[in-house]
Amino acid sequence: MSYHKKYTLDRFEGDYAIFLQRPEETQQLLIHRTDLAIEVKQGDIVSINDNGRTYEITVLNEETVSQKDRIANLMQQLREKNK
Repeated sequence: MSYHKKYTLDRFEGDYAIFLQRPEETQQLLIHRTDLAIEVKQGDIVSINDNGRTYEITVLNEETVSQKDRIANLMQQLREKNK
């Protein structure tokens, strides 16, 4: 059985990458670093296809940039509000 879902790379802990399933980001997926075929960075939004043997991971660059811009704008609004 194969599934294809979107995740955010939350962090690395030891030998594992910890992904949070989007959009709620309450369910975790742990993938061993040796199973990561591509380079991913904290905060990257990715599409993961699990075919039961391997993980096919694709970084969704446009969504990642859009999310980072949205967070930067929110942080700027908070800074201005607290002046």
